[in-house]
Order: sequence, then C-alpha cells, then structure tokens
Amino acid sequence: MSKAHKQTREETITAKLIDLLSDLRTDLDMIGLYFGRYARLTIYKRLEHIYEVARHHRENEDNREAHNEYIRNINN
Repeated sequence: MSKAHKQTREETITAKLIDLLSDLRTDLDMIGLYFGRYARLTIYKRLEHIYEVARHHRENEDNREAHNEYIRNINN
C-alpha cells in the first residue's frame, strides 16, 4: 500500500489560482484593474517570477536533467 500524497501549501494555492483563472465568467480586465489599484510592486514581481518559472518548466518539460538542475539551483 502506498501513502496518499499530501498536498503542499503551494500545490493548494496553485490549484485555486488555476480554478479561478480558468473560469470563463471571470473578467480578466476587471481583475487587472483591481489588481493595479490594490497590489504593491512586490506582488507584480512575485507574479512575474511565477510566470518565468512556469515558462522555464514548460520549455524544459521533456528534459528531466534540466529540471533536476533547476531544482538544485532554485535558491541561487
């Protein structure tokens, strides 16, 4: 028997973000408007970082060695 996978906090947040953004009823322009009004520059930088990591992962999805190298150097 294998243990059930316990979701990390990051996996839970990711699932929620994907769920919110994939809802076609959500007006992304209005979210941008409110985000621009209420978010600080730090939040923009954090979203930019998330995007860059996701893009890097997509581009190297089939390259397991590149993925492992990225994980080893994630905090550098």
